Amino acid sequence: MTSLLKPRSAAGDHFAVSEQIAQAIEPLTVAVAKLRSENNFLRRKAKLQPHVRVAHQAGAAARLLALWHCTGYRTGRRAALSFGMSDRTWFHAKALCMVARIHDGNQFTTTNPTEIEQALAVAVQKCERDPNTLILRLPASRKPKRRV
Repeated sequence: MTSLLKPRSAAGDHFAVSEQIAQAIEPLTVAVAKLRSENNFLRRKAKLQPHVRVAHQAGAAARLLALWHCTGYRTGRRAALSFGMSDRTWFHAKALCMVARIHDGNQFTTTNPTEIEQALAVAVQKCERDPNTLILRLPASRKPKRRV
C-alpha cells in the first residue's frame, strides 16, 4: 500500500508547487494586463493627436540646439544639417525655442542652461495643448498644408 501512496504524494507535491507558482504569477499577470491596457491607450492617443509627438520631438531637438549654443557650437541651419539634424527638425526646434522665448528668430537670447530647460519644458506643454503655437512660429514655407 505504501507504493500506491508514494506516487500520490509526489503528485501532491507537484500540485502544491504548481499552486505556489500560480499564486506568484497572478500579480504579474495582472500587472502585464494593466501595462498592455495603458500602452494601447497611449498608442490610440498618439494616433489621435500627432501634434503631441511633434511637440516632443521638437523639444528634444530644441534641447540639442540649446546644448550646442551653450557649448559654443553654431546652431544655424547649415551647421545643424552638418551635425546630422534634418531640415524639418531644425525648423521645428527653432520654432519651439521661439515659443519658449529663448530665441528671437536670429539668435539665442540666453546662455543659462537652467532657464533654457525650464522654458523649453513649459513650451512643450503649451504646444501639446495648442498645436497652433508651434505652427505660427514656423516660416510660411514650412507650415503644414491645409486640407480643403
